[in-house]
Amino acid sequence: MNATSRGFIVFLILIAFLVVCAVITFVVMPGLNVGVAIPVIMVPGEPYDPTLPVESFRWTNTLTATALASIATIVFALLAWRSSKGWTKQVPGRFQAWVELLGGFLYGQAKQMAGKNARTLFPLVASIFVFLLAVNWMKLMPGVESVGVLHCAEEGFNGYPMVQIGGGAYQLYVDAPLNGGSGTTHEEYENCEHYKHDASLKPAQEQIDSVAATLAEEEAHLVETMTAEGTAQEEIDAAVATLRLEMTEQLYAHASYGLPAEDLKAGAVPYKFVVTPYVRGASTDLNLTIGMALISVVAIQVFGVIGQGPNYFQKYINLRALGNMSKKPLGAIDFIVGLIEIISEIGKIISLAFRLFGNMFAGGILLIVMAFLVAMIVPALFIGLELIVTTIQAYVFAVLTLVFSAQAMEGHGGDEHHDDAHEAAHEAAH
Repeated sequence: MNATSRGFIVFLILIAFLVVCAVITFVVMPGLNVGVAIPVIMVPGEPYDPTLPVESFRWTNTLTATALASIATIVFALLAWRSSKGWTKQVPGRFQAWVELLGGFLYGQAKQMAGKNARTLFPLVASIFVFLLAVNWMKLMPGVESVGVLHCAEEGFNGYPMVQIGGGAYQLYVDAPLNGGSGTTHEEYENCEHYKHDASLKPAQEQIDSVAATLAEEEAHLVETMTAEGTAQEEIDAAVATLRLEMTEQLYAHASYGLPAEDLKAGAVPYKFVVTPYVRGASTDLNLTIGMALISVVAIQVFGVIGQGPNYFQKYINLRALGNMSKKPLGAIDFIVGLIEIISEIGKIISLAFRLFGNMFAGGILLIVMAFLVAMIVPALFIGLELIVTTIQAYVFAVLTLVFSAQAMEGHGGDEHHDDAHEAAHEAAH
């Protein structure tokens, strides 16, 4: 068998694989009312209780992820310390060897970029890398960004019916492929909240079965009669939708949907709901990335002072250049350049924060879209790709912090220092 024939067989296997995935996504899952719904995409972290006023403290799912990542980072460090017996164990076990491999790589980067200052910078750089790795990888774990609190969709968001699946568990009721839900009005949100908080509005199963049976009978009769009269299909569909809404509202006051009989029997609740995940990737929240960027930039200033002393701030307000203007009139330009350096430091905050946020937020949306289009197996390929991207972004953030800090400690005013020393010696001589 030549290469072309083998390639043709592999091609057929890939086609069959994609067909199976498509059948599962577009036929099997919607038939089981578990089609993939598009989640609510929001930039800020989502509070578990959206009814709380905005001005109050609202615990969000990204804050939970941040806390879990912090705990994971601390546990990782403690396990490494325990496994190595305080870094005194000469023959490392598997875990210690893996940690030493990671630490050795990071320290090698610090040594290469910071030289003699590597030991000072390494702890912060390594901590940032491990923490961001925990934050970024967390969003790839099963249940993260998919399991959470099911609540009424707020105005402006798309929602779906819900169904109880046993005990106190609920899920969105999605019975059609590529179902993007429907927009919610303020009135629909109020009706949904009223249903949730008033137990008397929840119909008994006997009542649901009775209305569903009546609906099925009347709908069949209506379609048969209108078809016999030669009514256009669009008019038949509109009449059926009206009938379904009327019958559904006998069970659920001010229902958002008119459900067919089989959906009513299945227990679908015809209001608009969404799911707020218990845990959402913290780096998809701009608050975390800005906070990390601020920590990084403040640390850069601290390392600059450690390396150069108070003279470090001449980088921003170059008093030396003003003092030497009689000898070097162009020193005014150095002073202006120093002021521009202040803007550069602010730019570092924006650059670090938005680079991390943009990549993580876009990656999360990519996974959502792929799961929505092809729910089975194929998204796993993109999860593997995202695993690489998240690791690279954690590394880039840590290395940029390392580079900026190393530059701050070294400085770039050697000639000016020499001029100051020469001037001091000259004054001492006189």
